[in-house]
Amino acid sequence: MPNHPQSIVSESAQVAENVEVGPYAIIEPGVSIAAGCRIESHAKICRGVKMGKNNVVDHGAVIGGNPQDLSFDPQINSGVIIGDDNNFREHVTISRSTEPNGNTIIGNRNFFMAVSHIAHDVIVGNDNILANNVMIAGHVRIGNKVFLGGGTAIHQFTHVGDFAMSQGNSTLTQDVPPYCVAYKINQLSGLNVIGLRRGGFSPGDRKEIKLAYSLVLKSKSTREDALKEADSRDFGPVAARLVEAVRSPSSRGILTR
Repeated sequence: MPNHPQSIVSESAQVAENVEVGPYAIIEPGVSIAAGCRIESHAKICRGVKMGKNNVVDHGAVIGGNPQDLSFDPQINSGVIIGDDNNFREHVTISRSTEPNGNTIIGNRNFFMAVSHIAHDVIVGNDNILANNVMIAGHVRIGNKVFLGGGTAIHQFTHVGDFAMSQGNSTLTQDVPPYCVAYKINQLSGLNVIGLRRGGFSPGDRKEIKLAYSLVLKSKSTREDALKEADSRDFGPVAARLVEAVRSPSSRGILTR
């Protein structure tokens, strides 16, 4: 489909023939957009963005803008790498990396609701849902099949594990372990039981996750002793992921209660 006559698409941008570009949308030089994407009106795709197939960028979204970092040099070449089948709703913003030749990375099949923000150098996995007004600071890592409630704010360098969930308006300054639910300010409420069931985990895996959670996150023992006890169990790879997240957290530390 031809670009809308009131769109601005750089001649040096690599845009697949069937990409739809709406009125007043801007696609800057050096951008790459694969087949099946739709760029709605007033959206802006900035230089350095490489976008996979079948992504939707809704009205007013800005992908690949300069980081909100006072020390950032706009002359640095960096970008955003995006996989396939993502949906960026109205006024979503995703910043490019602060590092020379670095990238903010978005995986596949993620849903970013309106006005959510992804800062520089963030890595987002696959099949995640970020509700309205979620705020992700720089260098955060988000796993797979995570749900972040509206207004959740996550501190820079924090990690969020697979199948984790946050209550709306949560403030998280430490890692959220895989399979867990966080709420308020750095509080854990337990396991994401419904998410695990819907995620297709077997009864055996769910039982092991529950035991691992009790051992490493609810034990009254020291962290070292709790991990030793967990290591003495013959956990499968699913539960072991929770144990390893507690053993090797980010520089922010990890939520335990």
